[in-house]
Amino acid sequence: MIVDGREPFFVIGSLILAFLLLIGLVLFLATAIIEREELRMQSEAERAFNSVFLALQDSTTKALKTMQEQNVSGVGVYSSMGRKVLSLGNVPLTIPLAKFGNKGGKQDSNTGTATYNKETGMIEYIRFSRLTILLDTGELTLTESGLLPTPIDFPDVLYLHFDGENYYHRLMVIMFVSILSIFILIGLFLLVLNIYQSNRRYRDTIAKQESLVNLGQAARTLTHEIKNPLSAITIQLALLRKTLPKENLEDLHLMVQEVDRLTQLTNKVSDFLRNPLGMPEVVDLNELFSTLIKRFDKPIRFRTEISAQILIDKDRARSVFENLLKNAVESCEGDPEVEVVIKGGKRGLIHIFVMDRGDGIDSKDEKKIFDPFFTTKIHGSGIGLSISRQFVRARGGNVRLYSRDGGGTVAEVVLPRSIHTTKRLESEV
Repeated sequence: MIVDGREPFFVIGSLILAFLLLIGLVLFLATAIIEREELRMQSEAERAFNSVFLALQDSTTKALKTMQEQNVSGVGVYSSMGRKVLSLGNVPLTIPLAKFGNKGGKQDSNTGTATYNKETGMIEYIRFSRLTILLDTGELTLTESGLLPTPIDFPDVLYLHFDGENYYHRLMVIMFVSILSIFILIGLFLLVLNIYQSNRRYRDTIAKQESLVNLGQAARTLTHEIKNPLSAITIQLALLRKTLPKENLEDLHLMVQEVDRLTQLTNKVSDFLRNPLGMPEVVDLNELFSTLIKRFDKPIRFRTEISAQILIDKDRARSVFENLLKNAVESCEGDPEVEVVIKGGKRGLIHIFVMDRGDGIDSKDEKKIFDPFFTTKIHGSGIGLSISRQFVRARGGNVRLYSRDGGGTVAEVVLPRSIHTTKRLESEV
C-alpha cells in the first residue's frame, strides 16, 4: 500500500509518464503518416516522370496529352549548372540544384527527388541522368537561336513540376489533427489531474469529518463524565471554605480557580457539540466591540466604516469576538497593537478584521489552527477558534486567519448583514 504522503508523487508521476507516452505516440504516428505522404508524393512524381518522358520519346503531342493526364504543368531539361536547355509547358529558366541536395554531381538515373515548393504550391521533381533526346521540328524550344534538328547526347538534369494542392491539403490535415490530438491530451491530463486532486481533497475532508465525529462522541462522553465529579468537588470546596481556618483559604482559592477552569472548558466543549445557531437576533457590532474592548487591559483601536448590524445569537457573537480579541491581545508579551476594523463588502457582507502585531502564525501551524484542542499556548485549551468558526459558519459566514503584512496576524470574520439593515439601506437609496 502506498504511504499517503507519497501517493501524490506516484500518482502524478504516473499521469505525467502516461501523458508523455501518449504525446510521443501521437508525434510518432504523425511523423509516420507524413513520411507516408512524402513517399506517396515521390511515387506520384516518379510515375508522372516516367509517363511523360516515355511519351516524349514518341512525340511532343503525345507528351502534352500525357502531361494533361498526369496533371503535369511543365517539363524541362537543364544543364548541369541548372540552366534551361529545352522545355515543354511552363518551367523556370533556372533551377537551384543545391535545393535538391546535388550541385550537378552524378546520381543514379533511375531515382529522383521530389519536393514541395511552398512559394509556388507546386511539387518539383528532378533527376540527374544522361539521355539521348530526339527533338521534333519546332515543338521543343532549346535555345534562343532556334531548334536542333538532330538527336543530341549530353549530360542533363530532368525536371518536371505539377500541382501540389492535394499533397499540401493532406499535410495540413495531418498536422491539424496531430496538434488537436496533443491539445486534447493536455486537456485530458489536466482534467484527470484536477479530478485526482479534487478526490484527494474530498477524501481528506471525509477523513477529517470522520475524525471530528469520533472526537465529538468521545468529547461528549468525556464532558458528561467530568461534569459529575466537578459538581461534587465544587460542593466540597464550598463546605471547606466555611470550615477551614483563614490561613488555609489561599490554598483553597487555587483549587477553586482550577475547578472553574475545568468547568469553563467543559462548557466550551458542550457549546462546540450542541447546535451552533442558537437564537439569532440583530446585534450591533459597534456596540458589541465598544463593550468588549473595555474588558481588556491593553489598548485596542477600533475603527468602522459602516453602521454594522448582523443577525446572530448574541452570546455566540460575544464568544466569537471575545475569543479573537483575547488571542490578539495575548499574541506577544509587549504591546500587540491590536486594531479592529469593520468594512462593508459585496453581496451584503460585512468584514470584521481583528489585527495585531504579535508573533504571528507559524507556517507549519496554518492548517491546524482551527483543529479542536490544537493550541500553542501553555494554558490554552485549543477549542476557542473551532467554536468561533462553527458559530460563524452557522450564520452563513466564515473565519480566516492569515499573516499580516509587516508582521502579526489578521483574523477576518465575514458575516451577512441583518435583513433589517439591508432593507433600511435600500430604502435610504
